[in-house]
Amino acid sequence: MANQTSAAGDNGVSGSTEGVSGGNTALRSSVARTANGSVASTVYSETKNLRFAYHPVEADAPARSRA
Repeated sequence: MANQTSAAGDNGVSGSTEGVSGGNTALRSSVARTANGSVASTVYSETKNLRFAYHPVEADAPARSRA
């Protein structure tokens, strides 16, 4: 996994270091498309300390390289 969660009790949590390169926050890509539906949006949100029900899981959706 490119950005695996850390253990927090019985759950997982994303990190709090911002940035696509070298960061470990949870990145969520937008599912929006243009009016004709051909071009996907490049907008994404970055969430610090996002909690997950399970650990270990991938914090980014979709998974992306952090290199």
